[in-house]
Amino acid sequence: MTLQSKIVTQTGLAFGLTIIMIFYLIHHQGSHHAASSLSYPLLGITLLAILFAVVVILMQSVFRMAEQEAARAEKDLEALTRSLKETTTDLENHVERRTFEISVANASLNREIAERIQAEAEMKKVQRQMELILESAGDGIFGLDADGNVTFMNRAASNMLGWSAEELIGKSHHDLVHHSYTDGSRYPVDSCPISQAYLDGKVHVGADEIFWTRDGKGFPVEYISTPIIEQKKFTGAVVVFREVHNGRDHKAANRTGVIHE
Repeated sequence: MTLQSKIVTQTGLAFGLTIIMIFYLIHHQGSHHAASSLSYPLLGITLLAILFAVVVILMQSVFRMAEQEAARAEKDLEALTRSLKETTTDLENHVERRTFEISVANASLNREIAERIQAEAEMKKVQRQMELILESAGDGIFGLDADGNVTFMNRAASNMLGWSAEELIGKSHHDLVHHSYTDGSRYPVDSCPISQAYLDGKVHVGADEIFWTRDGKGFPVEYISTPIIEQKKFTGAVVVFREVHNGRDHKAANRTGVIHE
């Protein structure tokens, strides 16, 4: 029951009792015909005193209930304040912990990014040095993948063959450069020792092959075809070649075979 309901109930009871007492006194007074006329003012004063006493008692009861309700509300407020304070503290600790974890993660990520950038820069530097070495080499050098397609080619190879790197990369080396014998007959790729390097994993050398330029002119070359091995698989070959000029040592010109490692 709420405080308002209690006050209304108790007030109704008090006035109900007061009315009952008034009727009782009037009825009792009316039964004594010998009473003097001064008894009516006395009766009024008595009733007012009784009503005042009832109101005072009722107000004291109301004040006590109000104090009890206030004390209960204060306790509830204190409990709620403590709970809110604990929740706030827990939340602040959680936020602080998460902020620290995020800071650590960001620091680790920044360090990893910096290391990766540095590694990429070093890789680009090494790659550039390799490109300079390839471009500075006097011999022709090109790479083949496991299907015999050109993956890279240096300037010397481009000058001797008449093909630019952009024109040969991604295309079959044998079909464009090593397609025919000296007499013009077709050279089967299965018989090509240069292509065998990425098939059998052996180093093939020779000085009795013909390379063909873009405009259809053939020239004799000596070469070495070395397989590329990644994770125990043959993934391609690197071919180094040079033109064999007239008057060169015939013994060297006739050299051909396989180097067993």
